[in-house]
Amino acid sequence: MRFRPGSPLRLALLLILLAAPSQAGVVSFDLRDADGRRHAWPRTGAAPAAALLFLSPDCPFSNRYLPELARLASGYALRGVAFYAVFSDPAVGADQARRHAQEYGYPFPALLDAGQSLARQSGAAATPEAVVLSPAGQVLYRGRIDNQVEDFARRRPLATRRDLALALDQILAGRPVARPATKAIGCSIPFPRRPAEGAASFYKHVAPILYRSCAGCHRPGEAAPFPLLTYQDAARRAALIAALTSSRYMPPWKPEPGYGDFAGERRLTAAQIRTLREWAAAGAPEGNPADRPPPPRFPDQDALGAPDQIAVMSEPFPIPAGGPDLYHCFVIPLGLDRDRYLRAIEFRPRNRKLVHHALFFADPSGTARRKDQEDPGPGYRCFGGPGFLPAGGLGGWSPGSGPVTLPEGAALTLRKGSDLVLQLHFKPTGKPEEEQSAARLYFTGAAPTRRVLDIALGSRQIDIPAGERSYRVRDHFTLPVEALAIGIIPHAHYVCQEMKGFATLPSGARRWLLWIKDWDFNWQDQYRYRAPIRLPAGTRLEMEFTYDNSAGNPRNPNHPPQRVVWGAGVTDEMAGLHVQVMAERESDLAELTRALWGKFLRSVGGGFFQLERPGP
Repeated sequence: MRFRPGSPLRLALLLILLAAPSQAGVVSFDLRDADGRRHAWPRTGAAPAAALLFLSPDCPFSNRYLPELARLASGYALRGVAFYAVFSDPAVGADQARRHAQEYGYPFPALLDAGQSLARQSGAAATPEAVVLSPAGQVLYRGRIDNQVEDFARRRPLATRRDLALALDQILAGRPVARPATKAIGCSIPFPRRPAEGAASFYKHVAPILYRSCAGCHRPGEAAPFPLLTYQDAARRAALIAALTSSRYMPPWKPEPGYGDFAGERRLTAAQIRTLREWAAAGAPEGNPADRPPPPRFPDQDALGAPDQIAVMSEPFPIPAGGPDLYHCFVIPLGLDRDRYLRAIEFRPRNRKLVHHALFFADPSGTARRKDQEDPGPGYRCFGGPGFLPAGGLGGWSPGSGPVTLPEGAALTLRKGSDLVLQLHFKPTGKPEEEQSAARLYFTGAAPTRRVLDIALGSRQIDIPAGERSYRVRDHFTLPVEALAIGIIPHAHYVCQEMKGFATLPSGARRWLLWIKDWDFNWQDQYRYRAPIRLPAGTRLEMEFTYDNSAGNPRNPNHPPQRVVWGAGVTDEMAGLHVQVMAERESDLAELTRALWGKFLRSVGGGFFQLERPGP
């Protein structure tokens, strides 16, 4: 991987390496594992190599690799390779290491390197990182397990190069390792550093940033793998915080600043990122506790009061320890004996660490229920869309978000007999899990006096040649009446790179609705404008998506690249920019609806209504 000189990612990765030696010589250790047994190296005997796997109990990067590492250990142990987990965090004791080994079920000893001697000798700096030693203790390989994580913000759907396995194969064949060093991307090993005088401090400079933009997820009971509420929480992860924020992987927020003013924006400023980076480089000074800001306050989960109905998945859904991300739909019959008007919906996963995001749909047709019956097990597979034309999109949820509340007077009508369909995105955690989510529904007795319409910009005419780096899809729609844009929902799959949405006003001026320069399917979201955008009649809504189907795109699911066409499959593509609008005057709703219906008929090429051809 190459970096531009002075790039934020390069600087962030350098921070991780500040306290670790750049290259190891002969490595030796005599350490106890979590059960008190001693293990030493170098050692005499038939073992051709030792594979040291540096891990951290609360690092999602290393935990997700544990099924693969267990598989490798089982295979290579038959060929004499000794595998060890290594915990080089002084805060990890024997009890925690033992629980971790039991929860994730890996078959190799967990060494306690509290003094960090083994990490320093071997040059390990991150978790997960593999170091392979010869019988005499020379470092034969050091680096990543495979190339699935290109950098913090770029993760391949599947690995295309398995570096650790290749290195072990070459060692066992008596050949030199072709690539003896690779860059491991993950959580930084917390090497202590002496805090610098006069630098940014936690209480005065860092805590306000973390409390505002991170603590919503990084607190007990929420989705993030560890809390960031205290100095102790943050200081041992200072280098990781600097690296993740410098790459803008965290906090997750894809829209560019200044191209749409959205509620709940989590993006950090360049100055905030610089503060976090300088704080980490200075050794994470604590500062004066008197400077600590008030602790963050989080929205009350019961702020909407008691729900009118609680819809729960009928049974838990099992999530395997490893493998690709899962996209699954679950049908929950609501038992509605009459039309109901939904004013708000609140999603409550049982385990927030499992659910990456959720989308909610209403289906009065029974289509989703039939798909559920045809698919064995709970729910049915549904990558991309829910597999049916919804009667209404009810919004979505991502970690840190709250209930979806519809605008005053714009409740959504749930037809009699409608089912609620939850589309959930799961990320395997490294150990078998299960999830049984629920949704709390809030109704109103008043029929809606306003209606939110979905202006779907996009195209099914997608045919991207293999190797094409800049394939573009465009669409537009002209508003026949004055309207208010209240939100926007972008959607594409893995090879989409850039998304633009804007409004060209009758005056010719451009009003930006959304710009995402680095689309990531793993962080798709729904965005609500901080204030409605007034769009006069004659405004042209436009979208432009750009796709990179080359080998240089690490998110490309095909290796080597293959032709990509429109479809709902993992290796297919989509193009959708959904602008949520309300007519400024409700009397104009019929005209706006007719215009949208005409756009839909044109998009299907007149093939929506076709008479069946008479039989022979």
